[in-house]
Amino acid sequence: MTNTAQPAVPGIDHRHLLVIGAGPGLGAAIARRFARGGYRVTLLARDLRRLADLAGDLQAAGAIADSVAADASDPLAFQAALSAVYAASTAPGLMVYNAVLGAPDTLMDSDVAHLRLAYDVDVVSAIVAAQVAARAMRAAGGGTILFTGGGFADRPVAGMGTVSLGKAALRSAATMLAEQLAPDNVHVASITVAGVIAEDTAFSPARIADTYWTIAGSERTWRSEFRFEGI
Repeated sequence: MTNTAQPAVPGIDHRHLLVIGAGPGLGAAIARRFARGGYRVTLLARDLRRLADLAGDLQAAGAIADSVAADASDPLAFQAALSAVYAASTAPGLMVYNAVLGAPDTLMDSDVAHLRLAYDVDVVSAIVAAQVAARAMRAAGGGTILFTGGGFADRPVAGMGTVSLGKAALRSAATMLAEQLAPDNVHVASITVAGVIAEDTAFSPARIADTYWTIAGSERTWRSEFRFEGI
């Protein structure tokens, strides 16, 4: 399938992908899939050293790739770092928010500091990212914002307490943002990955990344939630 990008608009490059939470699993797979399709890629994570190998691999394959350090657990500092990315003359026209605090925990055993930390990473910084990106996208006439959702939003699990709450809240945020930004040609959606991401399974990162590619280039009617069921 040929991925169809939106027309170029000054200030936004619709073939420039920003991956927030470019970890070694799904984030890396998304970056590789879009780089293979001719996109420039910006990787964002807390520790630049963890991004070095991925950025190097993308560059070695001929892609334009760079890295930005930002910590989603600190929404104000995260907002400042992201604002600098979107101040560039060729800011990303496609943003994927893939950050999550996914460690096992329970609500009964989580103190206030941990609850706030998880909510900042899983929800607050996702909304902050959308706010920053959408301002530039609105001004440029359009763009796309995708959030990585999860099956815990469908079936919360006591042993994954904060991520279950986070994925439910993230899907709600995507629904509201999609409604608010649709008139400005800014497409917003969550992608519910309804299974455990693991190599050599129906939920391999590469298979899921192909779904992101298809959704980003789709001309069909947009909706606020897409689902990956491993089929």
